[in-house]
Amino acid sequence: MRLILDAEIRPETVGRMQALAPGLEVVDVFGRAFDAATLADPEVEILVGGRAPADLSGVPKLRWLQVRSAGVDHLLADPPWRKGLLVTNSRGVFAVPIGEYVTGMVLRIHQPTMTWTADQAAHHWPTSEPPTLEMVRDRRAVIAGYGAIGREVARQLSALGMRIVAVKPRPENRDDTGYFVPGTGDPDGSIPERIVGDALLAEVCRDADVLVLTMPLTDASRGIISAAVIAALPAHAWLINVARGPLVDEPALLEALRGGHLAGAVLDVFAQEPLPADSPWWDQPNVIVTPHVSGTSARYFDDLLVENLRRYLAGEPLLNQIDPERGY
Repeated sequence: MRLILDAEIRPETVGRMQALAPGLEVVDVFGRAFDAATLADPEVEILVGGRAPADLSGVPKLRWLQVRSAGVDHLLADPPWRKGLLVTNSRGVFAVPIGEYVTGMVLRIHQPTMTWTADQAAHHWPTSEPPTLEMVRDRRAVIAGYGAIGREVARQLSALGMRIVAVKPRPENRDDTGYFVPGTGDPDGSIPERIVGDALLAEVCRDADVLVLTMPLTDASRGIISAAVIAALPAHAWLINVARGPLVDEPALLEALRGGHLAGAVLDVFAQEPLPADSPWWDQPNVIVTPHVSGTSARYFDDLLVENLRRYLAGEPLLNQIDPERGY
């Protein structure tokens, strides 16, 4: 059995995989001039990387593609699952680092960190009475998208005392059946005070202090943060996007921010990436821009890969299988 590895993993992980399948041949092509689209290898059965070959005739034994990312929107133009491949993503792997990013940003936007930094740089101890700190406890966070990432965001923000409302396409499905790091997330969906369907997004946004976007990009979710949803948010609210840029009507968001109809936004993702140097987002004073870095830690990918390989060899259902009907 041959496995093509086009993803960075720890050196010992190869040994863990080969211990499960002593005859497993791991071909590590990460960092080399490798083009998955033109891969022709009659012996490869498993591919770990970003995408499958466009022509599967050169890989007649290929059965399983383990994608390195949580999102699979980059595969929607030519979905490999429609060609009979089993496709699994990495949902859950990035939940903890993205949760910590969101938590850090929520604290940052509610505290005068920029003022403190400027005072330190100027060696200035203010003599006037300092402003009262804004507390996040008892504030409401609406989390749009309640998969592994949304659930870990909910766990961390609820630990700060925030009240959680979750929005997901199928609110009746409360349990998380995908991969998650033990002790994290919200496996049984018990944290939110409400879980509602996508149709109620604008309604629950009316009481939001923070709107956090963690949903996948699909045909159904593209532009879901419409001008109407943005208008429903209170003027003191912040929007945090750690999912995908095209979820948001960016012109409507920019207009709301410039007009004072929204307090601010934390944007880690954009419709166009890299963000052009002349983009208005860079200089908008109530926007924090980061370059798609909230989930850059891959600490848990190896554990998912090894567990899914064990399941594959045992003929058990794999974690994080893509639903062809929903596209994620």
